Amino acid sequence: MLKPKDASAIRRLGFATLHDYWLTSLSAGEPFYEEGALAYFDGRMVTLSGFPLRDSAPLSKESLRALAERWAVERGAEALLFLGPRPDKKLLGRGSGLRLVYEGHRPAISAELFIDCADPEFEGRARRLCRAARATGLRLGSRAGGVASAQHFGLVERFYGLRPLTSFLADVSFIIPAVLRSRRVDIIEAWAGRRLAGFILMHQPFEDTAVGVFLFHDHVTAGVSDLLYQGMVAQARRRGARYVNVGASPTRGHYGFKLKWGAVPLVPPYHCSVWARGHLGRRKYISWGPRLLGL
Repeated sequence: MLKPKDASAIRRLGFATLHDYWLTSLSAGEPFYEEGALAYFDGRMVTLSGFPLRDSAPLSKESLRALAERWAVERGAEALLFLGPRPDKKLLGRGSGLRLVYEGHRPAISAELFIDCADPEFEGRARRLCRAARATGLRLGSRAGGVASAQHFGLVERFYGLRPLTSFLADVSFIIPAVLRSRRVDIIEAWAGRRLAGFILMHQPFEDTAVGVFLFHDHVTAGVSDLLYQGMVAQARRRGARYVNVGASPTRGHYGFKLKWGAVPLVPPYHCSVWARGHLGRRKYISWGPRLLGL
């Protein structure tokens, strides 16, 4: 559990998506902050972040190894997912009872990208990129979360139906209703007449940085994603944010889309490693939501 002083420090100095403990804890479990590192525990698996808060020293291998051993040995975690800027095959030793079952690479597109809300070129870029959306007559709107309509649920289902299932999408599916119904979230919407063509969810967990959470669109309306990005940055400005973290990218197409909006990498590409034992060591998806359904 986070202490009040730790929550305050994260609000002041957080910027990476793994620092966003309200959102991450919805799928990864209870948040902890120890020795400068954030971790989440769902009762069986711990997710350990190797990204320190802003203006903090890089997390040392020694401190991360001590934390990992504590979770595996003293606290009985059956699996550990490590996400950090560099690999460490010795993060857990044989005495932990966990074995390394997966190592991911570090493609450039895994870097988290940020849009500068104060960029003087943003308005001109937005006018140029949103021409297609304006030509279709799309209307942009925003409102506080707390209302999830049938159109929102229907659009999410169509969006999922056009994509292969991944562990990330499986995790996200469990928390979408909770995020939609939260008053801390802004819902930026694009409407084609009375039809919802797309929406993006955003909130501001840090003093100077908002986070774009999820974007859903109908795959047929031209310019809808561009219009939603314009609306997201405008809402972040109204909230007083300097940056919007638009996250890592699953494909080069997503990465290129964010770059054309002027986004730059401020969190380095991440390395992913998984240690596990027993049944969890043989599963493809080991996080809490997919485990519930036996995926």
